[in-house]
Amino acid sequence: MGLFDKAKKAQQDASDAMAQATAMQQAAGVPTGGGGFADMPGMGGQDMAGMAAYSAKVNKLAQSGLEAPGVIHTITATGTPDISGATMHAIAVTYRPAGSDPIESTIEQSLLPFQLETMAEGKPCTVKYDPDMPTSAVLQSW
Repeated sequence: MGLFDKAKKAQQDASDAMAQATAMQQAAGVPTGGGGFADMPGMGGQDMAGMAAYSAKVNKLAQSGLEAPGVIHTITATGTPDISGATMHAIAVTYRPAGSDPIESTIEQSLLPFQLETMAEGKPCTVKYDPDMPTSAVLQSW
């Protein structure tokens, strides 16, 4: 098993654990919309449920996403750095799936400072998108 496979498995295990914890809370009658575990901030004040949802999205796109060429329009930080130093960003992009019209989307993606050094507005990129929901995507390269 390679390094990326291990990272994907760890992300899936974390996502599964979050889903199981939320289900256990609901079964125990603990509200998850107003103070349950899934709503508690994690380390550095991060939203644990949001982190689990992001992880699930990245895993799904890694397994079944399709690539499309695109261009980056804007890059905006939307969060604070987490324990790894990565910060969530909103990246406005336009990409064109094969045989389809262009799609305009804002990708929410966690980026490390060194990744931002090579990213720029107007720069071409490759997007990996969900064929079932084409506006759900991540930047794969830039």
